[in-house]
Amino acid sequence: MKLASMCGAFAACMLLATAVAQEAPSCKAVQHYGVKGCQLLPDKTCPPGYHKQAVNPPNPQMMGPTFLMCVADKAPEKGQPPKAEPQKGEK
Repeated sequence: MKLASMCGAFAACMLLATAVAQEAPSCKAVQHYGVKGCQLLPDKTCPPGYHKQAVNPPNPQMMGPTFLMCVADKAPEKGQPPKAEPQKGEK
């Protein structure tokens, strides 16, 4: 009986450890040239719901660095139906 309770406790600990490891990566908020977004993750990707975007100075005559950051994906507009891909045989 003691072995069964130890195995159950071990299984619960393993379950908690995997649940914590699978959490979505957090977004560190940044703002460059008036554009708000997140820093890239350590593996140079963006969290779910974000895409990479290069952000330049608003005036092309300004000399400044270009920042690569994650910007939130746009939500689909309510008035437009989602785009359907053409079926085979249609152009």
